[in-house]
Amino acid sequence: MNKKFLSAILFGALMVSSTGTFVSCKDYDDDIDRIDKELTDLKSQIAALQSKIDAGKYITSVDKTDKGLTFTLNDGSSYEVTNGVDGEKGEKGDGNKLTIDKDGQWLIDDEPTGWYCAKKGETATVIVPEVGADGYWYFVNKETGKLEKSTYKAAPVSAVEADGICTLTVVNPDGTTTVVKLPTTAASITELEIVGYLNAEGVFTAFSDKGSADNKYEMNSSAFWANKKYEWEWKDKDGSQKISGSIAEKTALVSLEGASLVVRVAPASADLSTVSMNLINSQLKEAPIALGAATAYKGLVARDASANGLWSVPMSSEVLSSVGSLKALKQNFFIDKNDNGIKDSDEKNIAFALKTPSFLSNYNLAFNNIELKAANAFINDKDHALVADANLIQKGNTIYYTGENIGTNNDSEDKSYISVKQGAINTFYFDVPTSIYKSQIIVDEFEKQNWGVEIEGNTFTVNKYFDKATIPSFPVYFNYIELVNDGSVKSVTQTVYIRLERSISAGVTLDAKAWTINAVKNKDNFTAPLKKMYDAMSAEELINWKEFVKNYDYEVYQVGTNADGSDKKISDYKQYGTNGENGSNKIKDMVSLVKSNGENITNAVDAASIKVNLNQEWPTNLAFDKEYYVLVSFKDSKGDVLSTAKLPFTVGIPALSTFLVKQQGVFNGTNDGTAYIFSQAYNVKDNDVIAMQYDLTYGFVKLAEKLQPKDATATTLKFKTNGYINGDDKNAEGQIAGIAEMKITSTTPVELTPGYTAIDASKAILMAQKGKNGKVYGQKFVIEVAEAKYVGKYAYSNDDKKAQKFTITMKSPIKEGSISAADGSKTISIDATDQQKIVESKFLAKTYSTAGTKYQLFPSDATKNGSSIYSWIKYTGGKITITPKDDKVLKVKEIQNTTEGKEGFEGYVKVEPVNPAYDTTGDITVTVNDVWGFSISQDITINIKR
Repeated sequence: MNKKFLSAILFGALMVSSTGTFVSCKDYDDDIDRIDKELTDLKSQIAALQSKIDAGKYITSVDKTDKGLTFTLNDGSSYEVTNGVDGEKGEKGDGNKLTIDKDGQWLIDDEPTGWYCAKKGETATVIVPEVGADGYWYFVNKETGKLEKSTYKAAPVSAVEADGICTLTVVNPDGTTTVVKLPTTAASITELEIVGYLNAEGVFTAFSDKGSADNKYEMNSSAFWANKKYEWEWKDKDGSQKISGSIAEKTALVSLEGASLVVRVAPASADLSTVSMNLINSQLKEAPIALGAATAYKGLVARDASANGLWSVPMSSEVLSSVGSLKALKQNFFIDKNDNGIKDSDEKNIAFALKTPSFLSNYNLAFNNIELKAANAFINDKDHALVADANLIQKGNTIYYTGENIGTNNDSEDKSYISVKQGAINTFYFDVPTSIYKSQIIVDEFEKQNWGVEIEGNTFTVNKYFDKATIPSFPVYFNYIELVNDGSVKSVTQTVYIRLERSISAGVTLDAKAWTINAVKNKDNFTAPLKKMYDAMSAEELINWKEFVKNYDYEVYQVGTNADGSDKKISDYKQYGTNGENGSNKIKDMVSLVKSNGENITNAVDAASIKVNLNQEWPTNLAFDKEYYVLVSFKDSKGDVLSTAKLPFTVGIPALSTFLVKQQGVFNGTNDGTAYIFSQAYNVKDNDVIAMQYDLTYGFVKLAEKLQPKDATATTLKFKTNGYINGDDKNAEGQIAGIAEMKITSTTPVELTPGYTAIDASKAILMAQKGKNGKVYGQKFVIEVAEAKYVGKYAYSNDDKKAQKFTITMKSPIKEGSISAADGSKTISIDATDQQKIVESKFLAKTYSTAGTKYQLFPSDATKNGSSIYSWIKYTGGKITITPKDDKVLKVKEIQNTTEGKEGFEGYVKVEPVNPAYDTTGDITVTVNDVWGFSISQDITINIKR
């Protein structure tokens, strides 16, 4: 289809330059050769443009130049179409751009012509004006349907935009015209969907649920039919500004709940602001509702073309003079089979579609009629209601009503006012928008200029200070026409006194603080200097701030946790109280302002820092993985916010792993520890064998000290085990180990019973069940964190606790040790005399391994008492056991421990060779038994020399 848009242009003397410029020459008689060359060049340039049209490109804008018109395509390329150097100008220059305004009037270069567009009945498409042979514009007379000559002479190059098509007309040198139709944005639309609407406040309502009765999206509306003519006039205080209006008798109109439709268009790049739209029913009859120029839906994006394809289309009621009755008006919106003007239960609403010049949405929008009722006005929110409809005062003519917000105010300088922020959008709205026909904001010109007031629709902004010292209020007149069920209207003027908040400095965000709750309660606080806020002020602003600041307050927020994603105010959350219950103080009570010396302020002007004193009272229901902030507002005597300081912070507790730092000698960088059992005063007796046990605090670096540092609140940490090998509760050996709690008493040893309940980590002993030492030895037992609460309050997560799971394998330090000759060998030499003493110094005994701790095989009593190692050894008659391997070669005659008090007397084992005739060898077995029922035995070879 696009190919035919440009074919006609090949027959015109139209020049396309290397930059895409079309040139026409009127006076070509003297330069026929140049025209021939232009036509030749034109063919190749048209081919290039044709390829772009075929590729889906379209016209996005038409702009006048000093020689004609420039057409811009959606890929950014542009083409200038001109009249040529010597071409004759039209009445309005070298180029004309024709468009249609909201009332359907033709505009030439944005100036009204008095001619209104006519449409073909069946297709509702606009009939495009033509350039006559005499060079004048011809428009279709809406009454006769025929072309009529206007008084407007056409330019040599013109473009008419209507129904998504840009009609380019070029006057050729011979007086004929070349007409080319080019697609515009409207022609590119492939999808159009009504997704919801905006009310006067700009609040979006989605059409997410279809009406149950008619399977359509529904918007409330109200129908009105004037019982007589009504006139009104709105003005400011001195009458210099006047806005008047009227509704003629028997005038019909529809008021709507929504202020704008929100529509989605595809492709998303299509600029809907240039496309005319209306609402039509399936018979192509327009709804009595006017649609304005679309704007990008700025609730989601803020750019000229809506990147996500969402647009806001303003709606307003058409004023109809040809409707004979209220019933006839209502019948525009539902199929009135009963012809009574009332939508009965068996009657359905009429469905409307959104129509562009070249595309039609689905027929799924209906308007549900509701009766008119009294409307109350508000500004910004429901907390700022204007004078209620029932309390308006009738004034003069019966249609005039006034309201003035002059209620009680403690400030004697001003009437009761509403405070607004500089530059903020303030919106008037109604609780029953369908009862409102028109509305208008008026501000006295003096106030408007001095305060920089800008008005748009039902919104206004106050953009500058006129008197920053006292900041008096000024009146804003909000006028509106309220429709009444009886066919009458009320003209209402509400006077609202507006006062601009005094603001000296924009909000400042201080450096964020990542706080870890301190185990020492009186040190659990942090401060943030306000220097950054003061530095953001100029010298003059700081002087003003110090003069005006009188009060302050602060709020605490959790970032982004409201259902709509906004920040949640948690100022009134209760702090953590005693016994795990919420206390009486609130979160905001943790916040204070302090002087430079750290003392709390008494005057706002002295504030140097924000102090947050958690005091270990941060609520347990406020997550550590969230972000928070304190917002401090400094105010003047009237409550205006002069400046704010925002202190972002996070609250956390130390990682559980910081308490459970594993000993390298036990875990060797893994989670699997090997523990050497040893005897303490809290060991358990199992008959005459001590149950295997291990004090778990020895597996970690300073565990007890970390859990309860000096002057600090203790952290709760408890261990548990299920007592099965490898934690496998299906293991056939059953629960053969458990955890006991160490108890230091005067009784030695203390009787303990191992179990499976949670035990404080600083007192926890992993222990074998009675008679199970042999089963427990060398097996892994899984130890888990059963409970962990930092400073006894803040619980660690299950994931935190699971990450600290570890295993312990218990072994005997004696059994896993070594016995050898002093030089590390397994051989000792003696003479073959009757009896020989092999003294202590000839032997080397160690615990754990060859790298373990040395101990004596023949210790004195004093030596035994001086080291815990000897408490691990079970002596027989106070001595270890040494036996010969073959008493026909070598006999053990005596074992004697070292005797204290005899200098140089060390313990020994006396052996006797049995009649050796030659050099020979004999073996002795050295056995050391431990108190847990295990032993180490080592054969030592004795070399016997003759």
